[in-house]
Amino acid sequence: MKNHTVIIPNLSIASLALLLSGCASEPIPAPVVVAAPVVVQAPVLSGEQMINESKRLASLGDRWKKGKDLVDRGTALVRDGNNKIDESNRMIQEGQQIQNESTATVQAATPALSGEQMISESQRLASLGDRWKKGKDLIDRGTILTREGQNKVDEGNRMVQEGEQIQHESEESSNAIKK
Repeated sequence: MKNHTVIIPNLSIASLALLLSGCASEPIPAPVVVAAPVVVQAPVLSGEQMINESKRLASLGDRWKKGKDLVDRGTALVRDGNNKIDESNRMIQEGQQIQNESTATVQAATPALSGEQMISESQRLASLGDRWKKGKDLIDRGTILTREGQNKVDEGNRMVQEGEQIQHESEESSNAIKK
């Protein structure tokens, strides 16, 4: 019996040591289960459904192209309008300069003149008056061109905005179809 009592405490100590070392070690990772990817198949379409879907996609493409054309035309109108505004500003500036020069020349005229001097002065003043009128005409035409140019810019911006909206809607519709 003496051997039996020695073995049991030794086995108890060894079992306890094994149990504690097992708890202290890192846990064994659970096996990784790899799931097969979920494949969503598009529903099978009949021939008529494919034709209808094709027509719908073609319509979206046409609508997108219409939007792009509007953007292009609008951009060209904006450019033309800005060119008109620049030209009209140049004309207005030139007209104002002519008017200012004419007015300054008239103000510098001397009041005491002989008959011939008056005739000569009146011809010079008539010429200055014509020049002043030319300046006024340039200003008036420049103002009209500015208005026309601004109208083109406004119309071009409207067309660009409408075209971009159409393109955006077409792209969204196309993306919704793909989902």
